[in-house]
Amino acid sequence: MEHDVKLAERLREFMDLRDINQRQLELATKLSNQAISFWLSKQRLPSLLSLWDLADYFDCSLDYLVGREDH
Repeated sequence: MEHDVKLAERLREFMDLRDINQRQLELATKLSNQAISFWLSKQRLPSLLSLWDLADYFDCSLDYLVGREDH
């Protein structure tokens, strides 16, 4: 599925830009490390509530985060 690939890429991109690892993202967002790992490995997609939390934390739109927009 295209959206899980784009989400994983964008999530990794944002984590690299902020120079944070999965544990640091977990602590900052209260999302589980296991869930973050599943998203990065494209094994699962986050819930809408988790996507909102990620978009708020990274200050981006949901559409950008999931790859529906490129800016």
